[in-house]
Amino acid sequence: MTFRTILFATFLLLCHPAFAKQNSVETLPDSIVLPATINGMVSFKAWCNDECNDQHNKRARLTPNTKFRLDGRAVKFDEFRRGYAAMRTGKDSYALVSFDTETNTVIKIEISR
Repeated sequence: MTFRTILFATFLLLCHPAFAKQNSVETLPDSIVLPATINGMVSFKAWCNDECNDQHNKRARLTPNTKFRLDGRAVKFDEFRRGYAAMRTGKDSYALVSFDTETNTVIKIEISR
């Protein structure tokens, strides 16, 4: 019985990051401000139909573990920045920013045109 308890406790400790609170914000690519480096802060605003106020603005830190997807394919940060800069603005584009609420770090940014 003690062995099972220790095994279960070890399993819970190892899986703790899997229980981290994650949040995803759907937005327009125009509402994202990317930093110059991978270790900077990204700013983004949640998409809304009505007038949005400043309370919807969010900031989170990019890390080397942040994943970037541009038009469905995984890319590195430099290519993501170039593709983002070359995008045309408009309401037919879509962006999704997923971030960890406990550490305030970005997990993944996806942009589709």
